[in-house]
Amino acid sequence: MKIAIAGSGAMGSRFGYMLHQAGNQVTLIDLWPEHVTTINTQGLSVETAGKQRFVKIPAAFPEDVHDDFDLILLFTKAMQLNDMLNKISHLLTDNTAVLCLSNGIGNLETIKKFNSHLDLLVGTTLWTSELVGPGAVVLNGSGYIEFQAIENVSHETVVKINDVLNEAGLDARPSNNVLLSIWKKACLNGVLNTFCTILDCKIMDLRKSQYTPILTQRVVSEFEAVAQAKGIPLTAELALKTINASLAPNQAGDHYPSMHQDIASGRHTEIDYLNGAIARMGKELNIPTPTNTLITELIHAREDIVIKN
Repeated sequence: MKIAIAGSGAMGSRFGYMLHQAGNQVTLIDLWPEHVTTINTQGLSVETAGKQRFVKIPAAFPEDVHDDFDLILLFTKAMQLNDMLNKISHLLTDNTAVLCLSNGIGNLETIKKFNSHLDLLVGTTLWTSELVGPGAVVLNGSGYIEFQAIENVSHETVVKINDVLNEAGLDARPSNNVLLSIWKKACLNGVLNTFCTILDCKIMDLRKSQYTPILTQRVVSEFEAVAQAKGIPLTAELALKTINASLAPNQAGDHYPSMHQDIASGRHTEIDYLNGAIARMGKELNIPTPTNTLITELIHAREDIVIKN
C-alpha cells in the first residue's frame, strides 16, 4: 500500500518505520527542515531495546510531495492540524483514505470543517515513541490502535486498512464507538502527560507518589462529568483502568510522554485539546472543572518560561 505519514514526529516516524518494514511504500511528510534533511541523508535512526539502526524512508515537505496515496495517516498535533490539511490538500484525492490518529479532543470537527467529503477514518493509539533529535526515534513498549470509519468509507476499505496495520504489527481493531476511545485516551493524556511534564518524570515514576491516585481521581472525575454531559459514555472506571495499565514499565511506563518531550524541546503542547478542552467545555456547560483548569494554566506557565516566543 502507498502510505503518507502527515506529521512524522515521534509517533509518525514509529508508524512509518513499522509500515515500511512490513513492505509498504511509505513517505514521511513533515515541516521540520533538520528532521527531513537528516532522514534523507542518513536514514531514520530507530533505536529499539538499546540497538540502533538506520532505515531509508523518503521524507519531504508537503509541497514537495505529488504522489497518489492509498492512505494518509494524520499524526500532526491538534493545534497544527488545520495548517497541515491545507498543506497536503493537493494529496487528498477521491481515491485516498485519511486516518487521523492525532491526540486530543476536537480533531474530527477540525477535519470535517476543512473538508466534509473526505474518505475519513479516525482513531486513537496507545503506541509510544520518543523523538530524541532530528531523524532519530526511540521505540518503547507495545500498544494498539482503535479506529472507525466516519464518512464515505466502504467496508472493504476498512478491512484492507485494518489488515495493512496488523501486518505491520500495530495491533489494529475497528471500533463501533471510537469517540469513547478518543475521550478515554484524552483522559489518559490529561493525567500522564501533564503530571509527568509538571513533575519532570517518566510515567512509571508517578507510582512513587502517594498523591498520584488523589490527583488522578480529580482529573478523571471532571473528564467523566463533561463527557457524559456531551453524550460520551466515559466513566471513571474505564478511564482509570486504561491509566493504571499504562503505568506498567513493560507498557508505556519507562517513557517520557509527548508533552514532556515537547517542553524539553521548546515546543508548544496540546494542553488546550486535553485538559484545556475539558475546562472550556465545563465552563460552557456550567460544570466545575477546577483541577483541569489549574493543570492547563500550569502547563501554559511552563510554556511561557521554557519556550522562546
